[in-house]
Amino acid sequence: MIFFNKQLVVNFMDINLIKYFVSVAQNLNFSEAARQNFVSQSTVSRGIKEMEKELGASLFSRTKRNVVLTPEGKALLPYAMEIIENLNSATFIIDKLQKGIDGKLTVGYDETSGPYISKYLQGFVAKYPDITVDIKKIQVSEEILALDNNEYDIVFMLRDMMPDSPDIDHLEAYDDTLSVISKKGLLAGGGIDFDQLHQQNVVLLSEAISPILYMEILDLFRTYNIIPNIVNRYDDVRSVVTAVSSGIGISILPTSLCRAMFNSQFEIHRIKGIDTTISYIMTWNKAMRNPGTKLFLKEASKVNVEDV
Repeated sequence: MIFFNKQLVVNFMDINLIKYFVSVAQNLNFSEAARQNFVSQSTVSRGIKEMEKELGASLFSRTKRNVVLTPEGKALLPYAMEIIENLNSATFIIDKLQKGIDGKLTVGYDETSGPYISKYLQGFVAKYPDITVDIKKIQVSEEILALDNNEYDIVFMLRDMMPDSPDIDHLEAYDDTLSVISKKGLLAGGGIDFDQLHQQNVVLLSEAISPILYMEILDLFRTYNIIPNIVNRYDDVRSVVTAVSSGIGISILPTSLCRAMFNSQFEIHRIKGIDTTISYIMTWNKAMRNPGTKLFLKEASKVNVEDV
């Protein structure tokens, strides 16, 4: 039995020669092989002769009536077919990646912007199920660097945190409001006047985790001439909710987060008499090296922000 080194076959500079060989071997007909490869019969014949010269072996036995694979041709055929199959698979994958219909999309969000991300991902995931979506929480201090380094394709953040950079673009994502949360029974249910909080202990999400939110909350207290009695600051929302549920203090958080974290141990209170709207955006690097980013933004633009 005759064996060929697959690496020797791969060393052919022109992959078309291998395609010509496979076509002739499968059809045992030079004119049909030429038709399948959209070239002339003489081009196929020259290609086979070049392969035979390179390998130092005849691949076909030719007569006026028949074309037959030689033992060397039979030995070569499975290697050649594997090469063509692998090439076709690689070409298909690359084409999908370039069109963004396969691969991975990495979405980042900060501690406060998580609840609405699913609204934007639903349509994208349904349309492009072959794209793997990674969703990762990142620190505010890492958001700009993550975009600059293309570590993340999309980052959700508070609008006031958007970097002042010509390389970064954004799309309005959604508006939220702030709400007071308190241990169940501590405050009267329903809406609340902010000046009712002047004697309450307060726990907050730390400034390092969400500086804009922290400043918005302190500005609320200043508006009502209240010096908040901040008894603790936490680095994650779950700890804030646990502290509130335990009676350590009241807190102020985006309403969507309050609802997402809701349990029977605390109550959510709408703040009356003042606009507490905060706006979130999705951001990306304009270089947009991942084709999937463009596809995501196309689907995201279809989402009605008012319905989010």
